[in-house]
Amino acid sequence: MPEYLNPENLPYPRYGMNPGVATRDLVFAGGMALDLETLRRKDEAKSIADETRIALDEIKGVLEAAGCGLSDIVKTTCYLADDSCRKEFWEAYTEVFAPGPFPARATFVVGIAGDCRVEIEAIAVRPGDEAA
Repeated sequence: MPEYLNPENLPYPRYGMNPGVATRDLVFAGGMALDLETLRRKDEAKSIADETRIALDEIKGVLEAAGCGLSDIVKTTCYLADDSCRKEFWEAYTEVFAPGPFPARATFVVGIAGDCRVEIEAIAVRPGDEAA
């Protein structure tokens, strides 16, 4: 049975979504620097690096609620609003996951809600009984 995760009790359900879902083996989490009251980019997301760290911090909170951490992520799908953001995004992303190993990643340039420039989805493997 899936476990729906919203550790900060934010109003995601109002928009028909949750920031994370966990199954027995996997956790699916998303993050972005979107203020859910104004539906605009959060004020503290001044730079692409800020926005990247905020998105990954939201994902980290969801993962922790499921008993995981960033090191349990095996795959990310990253969305950028503009390809000119790519270098700054890569640097901030790499800094958060350093020293590695790094998850598999795909990065796309797309339209993103609320003037945000970065959105990240992650899939993590839940720690389990390694002997099983």
